[in-house]
Amino acid sequence: MKSFAKKLFGGLDLSWPKLIVWALAAGLLVGGIMLIPGADRTSLKDIGTNFEWWIFFGTIIVANSRSPVDSAAKAFVFFLISQPLIYLVQVPFSDLGRGLFGYYKNWILWTLATIPMGAAGHFVRRGDVISSILLSAMTVFLAAHMMGYISTAVREPPLHLVSAVLCAVFIILMILGIPRTKYAAITAWGIIAAAIVVMTVIFILRGGSKLYSPALNCKQNGIDVNSGSTVTGTIDISAPVIRDVAGEYFLYVEISGEEGSISIETDGNEKTYVITYNKDTNDFTVREE
Repeated sequence: MKSFAKKLFGGLDLSWPKLIVWALAAGLLVGGIMLIPGADRTSLKDIGTNFEWWIFFGTIIVANSRSPVDSAAKAFVFFLISQPLIYLVQVPFSDLGRGLFGYYKNWILWTLATIPMGAAGHFVRRGDVISSILLSAMTVFLAAHMMGYISTAVREPPLHLVSAVLCAVFIILMILGIPRTKYAAITAWGIIAAAIVVMTVIFILRGGSKLYSPALNCKQNGIDVNSGSTVTGTIDISAPVIRDVAGEYFLYVEISGEEGSISIETDGNEKTYVITYNKDTNDFTVREE
């Protein structure tokens, strides 16, 4: 595994034509995956809604770049091609149509962020202690995703279990492949071990993370939506989906904890709704913020 990791992070000839083909293939494949019915809230669709795969891809790009400029440019172009393509593939089959691109608003910000992140990330290829500290930004982010997936898998097995395992594999490959010295490896392993311990302690002290998955009748809860509505932002909410069920619109969400907020744009008008779990009645209430 170590030799494979070394090849993956620093031993690839990642030319521009190869990068563009990779970006096109990733966008088309993930867009197709997102069309698979009945796969919501599973590991299969996590690649289209969460960051772990894209952090892994981005690390491969920066670790095989020739300079900070080359790293920033390639990371930016990869995401500039792949991300909108994911939505473009889905548009003909989605009830939201072109409104589906409302979800892209968040991703375009991350795409722009790949320019400075890619330039800084190039220095992980040095393989020294400093590069291990830079690498920890990526591995700790993956660890946070992993812990979230493990929490879900414990409560509702086996949901997201595969994604949790993949996060662990990505972390291991990155640490095996990038540090070049003994002290760099110790630094990388030490940081990620400490981060996981801290996350575990926080999880235990909080009594475990709670995830709720309500299906909210939009009309009954005063949520203004139609076929063109798009989700423009969320806090403590993931996997939002608006569906027309027998002529009535429902909002499906996953809420981490007992309260979250979601912003929805309908006909050019954006509104934010706070969704709260009521322990006494074991149901959810919605109020416009």
